[in-house]
Amino acid sequence: MRGMKQIVAILLGLAVWPALASAQTGGDSSRNVGIVTTLTGNATVARVSLANPQPLRFKDDVFLRDRISTAEQSVVRVLLGGKALVTVRELSTLTVTEATGRSVVDLSSGKIAMGVLRQRMRPGEVIEIRTPNAIAAIRGTVLVVELIPEPGGSSGAPHYTTKVHVLHGLVEVSDPKNPGAPPAQVGAMESWSRTGSDPSTLAPLSRTAAEQVFVGLHAAPQIAEGPSEFIQSVTAREQAKAIAVAEFLAPGTGGAGAGGDGGAPSTPQTGASTPGIADAPVIPSLASASAPPAAGGGSAPARFTFSGQTVTQPGSFYSLSRGLTDSPAGPIIEATNSRLSIGQNVMEVSGGATFSSTGATALLSLDPSTLTAASLLSLSGGARFTLVDSLLRDQGGVLALQSDFLRLSVGSTFVGSGASALVDLVGSNAGGGGLLSVSGGAVMDLVNASAPLLSLTRSAALATGSSLADLSGGASVRLGQLASLTASRLTIQGHGLSLSGGATMTVAGDLFRIANGSTLTIANGALLSLSGGSSLTVGGALINFIGTGNTLSISNNLCGNGCTMIGNLPVFVPAGVAVNQAINLANPILNLTGNTLNIVAGSAAIVVTGGAQVKQGP
Repeated sequence: MRGMKQIVAILLGLAVWPALASAQTGGDSSRNVGIVTTLTGNATVARVSLANPQPLRFKDDVFLRDRISTAEQSVVRVLLGGKALVTVRELSTLTVTEATGRSVVDLSSGKIAMGVLRQRMRPGEVIEIRTPNAIAAIRGTVLVVELIPEPGGSSGAPHYTTKVHVLHGLVEVSDPKNPGAPPAQVGAMESWSRTGSDPSTLAPLSRTAAEQVFVGLHAAPQIAEGPSEFIQSVTAREQAKAIAVAEFLAPGTGGAGAGGDGGAPSTPQTGASTPGIADAPVIPSLASASAPPAAGGGSAPARFTFSGQTVTQPGSFYSLSRGLTDSPAGPIIEATNSRLSIGQNVMEVSGGATFSSTGATALLSLDPSTLTAASLLSLSGGARFTLVDSLLRDQGGVLALQSDFLRLSVGSTFVGSGASALVDLVGSNAGGGGLLSVSGGAVMDLVNASAPLLSLTRSAALATGSSLADLSGGASVRLGQLASLTASRLTIQGHGLSLSGGATMTVAGDLFRIANGSTLTIANGALLSLSGGSSLTVGGALINFIGTGNTLSISNNLCGNGCTMIGNLPVFVPAGVAVNQAINLANPILNLTGNTLNIVAGSAAIVVTGGAQVKQGP
């Protein structure tokens, strides 16, 4: 994917520069609509005002109805209106025209690639690429269009095959001879093809095939070689945005920095390698490397900022793999009044990759927004993840996760040292599988963090579809506190904490703190369930009630043949096992007076089997 990352960086790296075209007034052929940003080899332009085609040169203006043709081994890039970058490969011909409310690129032969920045498009604005048998309507995407001559054809008429390859976003392809027919929807990493007037086909576009699509579209950006006054017009901020946009739109899973193939512009870069950030149909605002830190925080601006936007992403939003490293100094996402719909994980780190956040702010910040995803973070394959603040801070939003908030597996490591809760929900309404799943020898170390793993405040509500925390397969977790509720509700369908398969957890302080009229409800599970040689050590209380009016409710049918009461809690151990060998409780519940402990008859608060052990207290 290194090659694809570089290609997309070159294709889009210039597309965020300020518009260089003059004000678009009038409708004649003298209107400037773009500028040549790259020219490798030879190309000509046929213009209404010119008697004969003339050689095209670097930095030439492009006017309405200009016809650009490239010679062999030649590539031209044209920036159109500051919002679309068109790359024209060798032996290709296109004409820049207009229709009602639409900018049009007519491709009469060859291949072109186009990157369009949606946030620079006006409401309702569309750019079209037209061939004899297809119209591709674009509102913000990365695509390649090919027009291939085919032998034959009735009555000696030219016979063409049009191919539309979409790397990012969504493109509508329609039939120019049947404008009333519904257009075909071509999504990211899909290819549409049509020969003549035959029915079209739609097929997946593999990453290998996507790289092949760009063959012949390579060229070094000449902006780095232009006059000094022209280079100076491109500020460091815009260059940083260019690289970030290229990384965001690259449909791969990582690669080298977003430089070009042999002649990339001199743009700021932040490390030897760049994470892959999955494509999404909405391009967010992007912080530049030169922007000042946030006030009082010591962190850089967010890498992706959404405001009042709707984002739909079929895969993971952010992915880092293949041993790559990313060390952001600011958040990955900041979203305000937005809707984020992510088909897989918000963040995914795997394959020995290392992610290290150094910013003193939440990595994912929603205020308020709606988030739908499989999980917030997935670590696997020996990945290492460190941060010094929250993973997620949500204020007044809605979260709907299909799986656990955090998933660690296959030897991955998570280290946190912040003063804020790892998952901080303020007035939020959230639901998901569970909060935490750790397996396959994975390690989570929050012992240096002074805040709980989960914090619910200001009438926040979280409902899980499984155990809140599930450790198995030799997993190891160390933390200061599991969960804190303040005037909020936590409803767990399953166990509060489940350990199995030799998993271990050490909690320096209290397991749960329930304050200011909060409610913790555990249905169809126990507060603690340990098996398979697992062990739990809690230095503080299992439940610490703060203030009055709080409620803990537990309901299940786990007492079986009977439970033993220890410190107001019914506990179950198998027959023949001494309770004091499996469970050692000093003072499991603090400040019960003025609060409610509701354990349904026949329900167990603690279940310990298979040689597991629980120790609570100093």
